[in-house]
Amino acid sequence: QKGGVGKTTTCVNLCAALTRRGRRVLLADCDPQGNSTSGMGESKDAMPNIYDVLARGENVSDCIIKTEYGHVLPSNKELSGASVELVGAEKREFILKDAFLPIREDYDYILIDCPPSLELLTVNALAAADSVLIPVQCEYYAL
Repeated sequence: QKGGVGKTTTCVNLCAALTRRGRRVLLADCDPQGNSTSGMGESKDAMPNIYDVLARGENVSDCIIKTEYGHVLPSNKELSGASVELVGAEKREFILKDAFLPIREDYDYILIDCPPSLELLTVNALAAADSVLIPVQCEYYAL
């Protein structure tokens, strides 16, 4: 639950490196700040985006943007309201996992950049993940 530890930087660089090695990679930006989106060379105003997938049931493949660094499922500040909008939704923790089902075989890796808080967006990312990489700062007050 901390910002500035390298989550976004790790995701963007890992996506670009894996793409350069010939892997099929999607970077899903689950942070309303949208820095992974801009880090992949796309506008934070890109529409449709991950908010449309989570809150409006949009097909995830219709929201993916192809870049030279890999594919990105963009985000923007609109995503910050998704947790409140989905509070009464059935199986709300699994919306992202279910949305990824039709495209899982299209990618070798789906990287998910999370916000610096443990809330519904992060829970969705964890539920959709097969593995988790958690960057931390090894400083006294950071742990």
